[in-house]
Amino acid sequence: MKRVILATAGLVLVLALPAGAATRNTASMKGVVVGDQHGALLVASSGGLVQKVSGRERAGTRVLIGGGRVLRTLGWTDRALVRGVVVRRTGGLMFLSATGHLLVVHLGVRRLASTSDTPPSPGTVVQGDQQLGQAGQVQVQATVTAVGTGTVTLNVNGQALTIPLPAGLSLPASLVGTQVTLNLSFANGQATANEQGDNGDQGDQGDSGD
Repeated sequence: MKRVILATAGLVLVLALPAGAATRNTASMKGVVVGDQHGALLVASSGGLVQKVSGRERAGTRVLIGGGRVLRTLGWTDRALVRGVVVRRTGGLMFLSATGHLLVVHLGVRRLASTSDTPPSPGTVVQGDQQLGQAGQVQVQATVTAVGTGTVTLNVNGQALTIPLPAGLSLPASLVGTQVTLNLSFANGQATANEQGDNGDQGDQGDSGD
């Protein structure tokens, strides 16, 4: 199984088949901190579902969460299960959409690629070394760090992710420093971003499996 390492803390993640978007509930749950977003923590459950909760723990911390916050810490681990859809691969980095949140991982050492071993393209549903299908669209939240002519740049755990916009669409500079919801559609081997409300189909289809 392919090993990937969380860029912020050396946490080994195992990718799994995406599922429906998480819904917050008051029941307590054990999980692992796999990132942060806009001052909140991203915590992956034992089944790979990512939720956003309040807290200050570092990536790799095992936690008990409930009511949208960390109730207590349970130790530390170098492994976590994460469900996701590939948004972009660049160099040794892979950006993933996991139940509406963006994560970035460093790709670990893997076996030599065979002629049939094709790296997953944006929109690919992945589980370890397996490619299980293609997602048409996902919806994500992220902080804007820059807008350009036909592009938007997002902060993903300290890494910059620049995504093209549809032809003729520009975003206002006033969005820099704010958290936005974007619809990412996948075509021709790349992700294209629409701000929420610019696309008639806003469902998180990419997290519903293949």
